[in-house]
Amino acid sequence: MSSLTKKQKENGLIAIAVLSLLAISAYAYFMVYTPAKEARMMAEQTFKSEREVLMALQEQVKALPEEERVSTAELQQRVSVEPLSELIVLQLEQAELLSRSQVKSLQIAESPLELMTPVEGIENVQKIQTTVAFETDDYAGITKFIKEIESMKRILIIDAIDFASNGEVTTVEAEDDILEVTLSFSAFYRPDLIALADTLPKVDAPPPANKVDPLPKNDGVDLAKAEDEDEEADVEVDVNVTVDGEASAESNDQVAGAQTAKAHRVVKGDTLYSISETYYGDRSGVELIRNANKMDNYIVKTGTTLLIPEKP
Repeated sequence: MSSLTKKQKENGLIAIAVLSLLAISAYAYFMVYTPAKEARMMAEQTFKSEREVLMALQEQVKALPEEERVSTAELQQRVSVEPLSELIVLQLEQAELLSRSQVKSLQIAESPLELMTPVEGIENVQKIQTTVAFETDDYAGITKFIKEIESMKRILIIDAIDFASNGEVTTVEAEDDILEVTLSFSAFYRPDLIALADTLPKVDAPPPANKVDPLPKNDGVDLAKAEDEDEEADVEVDVNVTVDGEASAESNDQVAGAQTAKAHRVVKGDTLYSISETYYGDRSGVELIRNANKMDNYIVKTGTTLLIPEKP
């Protein structure tokens, strides 16, 4: 067999390259381009259908009558995102007052809501179980107490009522016994709706009787409520003078020192130690301040003015 010439080899390589290019082009067309084209056409058709459905729904919404929107704060008065046990306690206090009863004990416990048949949409509802024991004079007191509990805006369920009836009255002198009642009811909340926490109902619970602890702490700060009176910043130094004009309680040096003393108005958080460190740089001036102001203890009262004498 004669060997191929150089030109024949070149022509053969060109033919092979052309055939390879045609094969690659056919593969790209039928295996890549055609499926992508069909997918794009299907996506366009789906988009067109979904757009028509959206437009139809928008038309239906526009045709509906406008309804008053309810704020989430009002809805949370019925089922809140937090337990809000304080509201229950305040309602019990009101029921106790209006029914002329006396609450003897109160128990509040939180637990998941368990249903015999699961209901879609309330899987995360939690229950607040409240048990209150109270005493009342008659059955009308029980009715009034329960009525005040049910007047809450929250959704609640009376679970149980337990009481012992009075015995039969057979004489005029006999008096009705006090009724001891145990009442259990449940309220509900949704802790999973944390995005609504900012619209929780406000609990109007003032501090206990608006009282302040009058006793000082160990650092000597008097926490009693300061009187809101404008006191003069100028300090008047009283000097006891005898009939003949001579000082009887203080020496001339003490009087001169008091006249050059500074005035310090006591604010909340001040102590003799902190005042001494402010004016003298250390605690060595505590006794000077006490002597200059005739103090018999180490307690300073907010709102008063102290003499700060110069250190000898």
